[in-house]
Amino acid sequence: MSSAAPAPAPNREPERVPEADGIDAVVFDYGNVIYAWEAVGAVAGRVRLEDWQEFVEAGEFHRWNAMLDAGVPLEQILAALAAAHPDRPDWTRILRTYWDHFIDTKTGPIPGTARVIEALADAGVPLYALTNFNDVLFAATRHLSPLLDRFSGIVVSGEEHLVKPDPAIYRLLLDRYRLNAPRTLFVDDSAVNVEAARSAGMQAHHFTGAARLRAVLIEVGLLPAPLD
Repeated sequence: MSSAAPAPAPNREPERVPEADGIDAVVFDYGNVIYAWEAVGAVAGRVRLEDWQEFVEAGEFHRWNAMLDAGVPLEQILAALAAAHPDRPDWTRILRTYWDHFIDTKTGPIPGTARVIEALADAGVPLYALTNFNDVLFAATRHLSPLLDRFSGIVVSGEEHLVKPDPAIYRLLLDRYRLNAPRTLFVDDSAVNVEAARSAGMQAHHFTGAARLRAVLIEVGLLPAPLD
């Protein structure tokens, strides 16, 4: 899985609010939008934090994790890591530990998102997911989110050997489920992925929390306003 985007800078450009006209479907990212992912959880108590941080920074954990998200087999990645850093067999062991205990990276549902998804589903809004996630690990941990059963379709990067923000994975999503890009709202915690969705012609919302997302969905008419 990909890491969460950093918090927006105070001087960032004003958020582009989706148009309040004609959204037919909503596409959710999974990690850190629906369910929290903290990579260190897999190694907590198994690898010293100092060693883990060194691997993340000097051992390029995010490079190898991106390969996992793209569906590259684990053994191939471990071999590439060992070849790139023959003097650091401990890094190979750390990555194996991360894989073996991946379920511990899933630290719980993102507060409030489930209620938003349930409200959309109850309102008859078609829901989809587009996630950067290793296919084997996704299958092994999907049971943590039974809410995914309410989705009409899910695109997992590891199954497609494509990862966000590659434009091809957005086109695949739109084509496979016959979605009209300008009438589809994409929700992701990564600003880069959000901009890629906009480039693909979709409307998009940079997720920073469920309350703000609900406000946007009310403004575009997908959810009712509260009755005071």
